Amino acid sequence: MSLVFACVDIPPEPWVKALKKELPNLEIEVWPNIKNPDEVEFALLWGNWSADLSLFPNLQVFLSLGAGVDHILTLDRRPAHIPIVRLGDPFLQTGMVEYVLYNVLRFHRSFQKYEEQQNKTLWLEHPQVSPSKRSVGIMGLGCLGSACAKALVNLGFNVLGWSRRDKDIDKVKIFLGEHGLNQFLTQSEIVICLLPLTKKTKNILNEENLKKLPTGSFVINGARGGHIVESDLLKLLNEGHIAGAALDVFEKEPLPKENLLWGHPKVTVTPHVAALVNLESSAKVISETIYSCRNGRPLQNVVDPFEGY
Repeated sequence: MSLVFACVDIPPEPWVKALKKELPNLEIEVWPNIKNPDEVEFALLWGNWSADLSLFPNLQVFLSLGAGVDHILTLDRRPAHIPIVRLGDPFLQTGMVEYVLYNVLRFHRSFQKYEEQQNKTLWLEHPQVSPSKRSVGIMGLGCLGSACAKALVNLGFNVLGWSRRDKDIDKVKIFLGEHGLNQFLTQSEIVICLLPLTKKTKNILNEENLKKLPTGSFVINGARGGHIVESDLLKLLNEGHIAGAALDVFEKEPLPKENLLWGHPKVTVTPHVAALVNLESSAKVISETIYSCRNGRPLQNVVDPFEGY
């Protein structure tokens, strides 16, 4: 039995080598050069891959080469009975916590203003607010969101969380479902989007919902570009309702050079690098999933295809 590597725009050679190091007996075929489709048990996927999945009658598991699985959920004629496993690599979690903490602290301490002042040789002090007086809201409390929430609690912030399922995270005030979204947004001075991208969450940060944030609030998106309506965000940035945004993901990637977000003075753009995949550690995690499947053990990090996480 074998694994098919179908990760768009990712060189396969290093991954094949790393996976073979962990599972020497695993046969790995690189899409589209599949010699024995009947023997494929595992599909390691990333990006906009398309294939006739009926070619793989013995496929047992979809493996994502990232924390997100929207690229798998949208596969044409995806068999509903085949489990989807996200990449539960601690390295990804650490990266996202670093990205979130950096941007929260940058906005919280007005460092973006000091950066502007340096360009103008302007010496001006801004008030410093206690973290306990700053409400930071996290949309999505899965593995990454929960880790970020705990890290922010440890720094003394007033942390809020919005989730579709109830969560129990120490010192985090939880808001649930549609009825809790309004309360959550109106109290979040810095809002962080770490949601999975689903039909229910696409464009969730539109003008209507962004306006519910307090005037002078900040937006951080480390999830998917499809969560934010970019034109609505730009409008509210220009009007002053949103004071700043840190965006790592976009509706179209790479972000087109003509996109207004590039040059906006209140926006920090990074090229989808908030939580990068580490070759060695991810190969170990993927190999553990394959080993568990082959030995009848319960799979970890299985995604609910209806919820998207």
